[in-house]
Amino acid sequence: MKSSLFLDKVRAAVSEHGMTENVRTVTVALSGGADSVALLRAMILLREELGFSVRACHLNHCLRGEESDADERFCAELCGRLGIPLDTARIDVNALRGKHESLEETARRLRYGFFREVMSSAEAPAVLATAHTASDNVETVMFNLTRGTGASGLCGIPPVRRSEGLVAVRPLIGCTRADVESFLDALGQEHITDRSNFSVEYSRNRIRMNVVPELEKINPALADVIGRMTRNLRGDNAYLEELADKALDGCRKGRGWDAAALSKLPEPIKARAVRKILMNGGIEPSALRIQTAAELLEKRSARYNPCKDRFFTIRKGVCFTEEIHQNFGGYNEKKSPKSGDK
Repeated sequence: MKSSLFLDKVRAAVSEHGMTENVRTVTVALSGGADSVALLRAMILLREELGFSVRACHLNHCLRGEESDADERFCAELCGRLGIPLDTARIDVNALRGKHESLEETARRLRYGFFREVMSSAEAPAVLATAHTASDNVETVMFNLTRGTGASGLCGIPPVRRSEGLVAVRPLIGCTRADVESFLDALGQEHITDRSNFSVEYSRNRIRMNVVPELEKINPALADVIGRMTRNLRGDNAYLEELADKALDGCRKGRGWDAAALSKLPEPIKARAVRKILMNGGIEPSALRIQTAAELLEKRSARYNPCKDRFFTIRKGVCFTEEIHQNFGGYNEKKSPKSGDK
């Protein structure tokens, strides 16, 4: 019964957001943890009904030594037992950490690069399924609040995300962590437990272990109410995003955009326009980075280096992003054009 209720929630999310509509291949991002293992098992159980094939991929971040290697072996053994093709890779995240990047940002950048490589070989149309849950959504909203987020951050985790040709879907977005555990118990399915998930060194862990339980004492249906809030806010935010797209189209100039014209936009539209410019240039758009870039728009010339080799540049009143490879002795002036360039 628990298994059936869990699958009903997954079906509902997949149907509501059209996650597998006209899709031939679902590639599950498999870490070996409870959420991703539950996602893999759910996709296998639903594949004939919904008409897609299932693959999986696993990236060893090489951050926890033998534990990371054990996770990789677990995923390989699980997929072998279930008859699921698995793509794996090993990347030393610490060694590739960029200037001005946190470890989490580096890991995410490399992880999504791996995902794009894997998806390029999947039978199309294909989607990447990640194991974000309703509980993750709560933690994300709370984490964003602590950083002084805007409306976009309060929208939480989108059920479907399209970025640079990669379509990521979250079939477990309506399921809580308790739902996941009950489903795995019903199947008798083992999973990996990452000990770092219990370290209070990480802000998200403190939110999950200390903040969320207190909020659930006030309202046990916390995940449901946060889910409703994020759905409502996503509608409002989508409208503002559309206005930002139109503003960017109207401010096109040369290789980029008219910085002075962008600077005069209403604040909610300007912030979203700058965010889109940064994202299109491969720059993770934190609140501080958006604010810093937006404050430069009134200048005729400026250059801002928010992360390794990526720059937000204003030249002769035109703003754009560019990639400049840096050496210890200065800049390697061989530049790669980014947003706005032809």
